[in-house]
Amino acid sequence: MLKLYIGNKNYSSWSMRPWVLLKQVGIPFEEIELRFDSFDANSVFKEKISGVNPVGKVPALDDGGFVVWDTLAIAEYLAERFPEKNLWPQEVKARARAQPVRRDAQRLWRAALGLPDEY
Repeated sequence: MLKLYIGNKNYSSWSMRPWVLLKQVGIPFEEIELRFDSFDANSVFKEKISGVNPVGKVPALDDGGFVVWDTLAIAEYLAERFPEKNLWPQEVKARARAQPVRRDAQRLWRAALGLPDEY
């Protein structure tokens, strides 16, 4: 079964993206909520998540030992892993149009939060 490592649902909007996606399309998963105590390298949170995700951030999706992090990477992985759920357009041209829209939404969200653009 998939395991989704998330932060606090009230404060970690990044964690909620794959959580909502999994719930919405009915993909079963085990939810593992890690309490934010601190982001310091030696914090309990960092110790727990670093044992799963080498980047040390949530969300992280564990599929039988294969770990995917980053909300967009998780969404793409789930689309490939569960094609019957139709998470991305099946037609190649429609999918090509959906990708930049997804990236633009990511940029707008980061800007709204005052975070640097990673792309």
